[in-house]
Amino acid sequence: MIFVLTSISTFAQFSKQNIATDSSNIEIIRNSVYHIYEETYKNKDSVWYSVHFIKDTTRLKTEGWRIKNGRRLGIWKEYNFDKQLLFTRDYDNAICEVNRKLFPHHEILERMKKKADSLIISNYSQEFFDSQVRFNFNCYAYDKDGYVGSWTESMKRIPTEFLFRYQVRLKNSDWQSEMIGIKLDENGNYIPSHDRFNNNGFEKLNSNNRTFEIDKTKAILIAKEHGLKRENVSEFLKWERFNKATFYDGRFKYYIAELTDQIDEIKKEGRSRITYKFNVYSFNPWTGEFLEKKKMKQIKEWGKISGFTSDLLPDE
Repeated sequence: MIFVLTSISTFAQFSKQNIATDSSNIEIIRNSVYHIYEETYKNKDSVWYSVHFIKDTTRLKTEGWRIKNGRRLGIWKEYNFDKQLLFTRDYDNAICEVNRKLFPHHEILERMKKKADSLIISNYSQEFFDSQVRFNFNCYAYDKDGYVGSWTESMKRIPTEFLFRYQVRLKNSDWQSEMIGIKLDENGNYIPSHDRFNNNGFEKLNSNNRTFEIDKTKAILIAKEHGLKRENVSEFLKWERFNKATFYDGRFKYYIAELTDQIDEIKKEGRSRITYKFNVYSFNPWTGEFLEKKKMKQIKEWGKISGFTSDLLPDE
């Protein structure tokens, strides 16, 4: 196998080495804690990822396959330096089992997770929970002194407050992260919050539909009746917050966005900007009902040391 060493950079205890072969690109990173090996295959959507401890590179931290967008596949195991198994996580089937000898108070987290599950089921439906909601072990525990731990970080103190986040999807679509956020106290009571990062709150449904009924094909057909001209559109599900810090504190909306124009303002010096203009069609995802059509825009701006991409904004 022919390979080319493309770069080596070293700073203090950090070094990075890039190697190109005929079939893959390899990146090797060494820092004060870990030896990280990542091999990205050129003709496949596959990446092999492996982490060992720098003090003894025969000792495995974790390894497994993922695709190029970062999503992990299959079963991954996590070990500590003493070669003890911390937890086993099946990314395909959303299962994560911890080593209970090394995870004190984990049973509290499991009990509170059941209470969070029950809130979703009682407010929406069991069918919705089973087919369109997934807990991806994204949760955190706290006490009066602050952060305590999580599903995959051992808790050394008894937690008194909990935050659980769930993924949601439409039928036959990809999972969208952190679409439902639930905060509980030590007794399992719901804590209202207007934290804009956690999508806390539930939607008060006024229909008998308790699962998402919209999909991209249906939405495009309906949007054509309201002026949609293109088949190549983007879609997304969003949680629209009411910011009232109550149990019912928002609603889900589904959107189809049609790109209509692009305005480039590229500069050699100073900040550059690209403005994307859209026709955006919104729907009630529970019923498939068309809600409205809006003109919206998205701004991408950058300079030498900073940049940003906005959310969709009204285009008045």
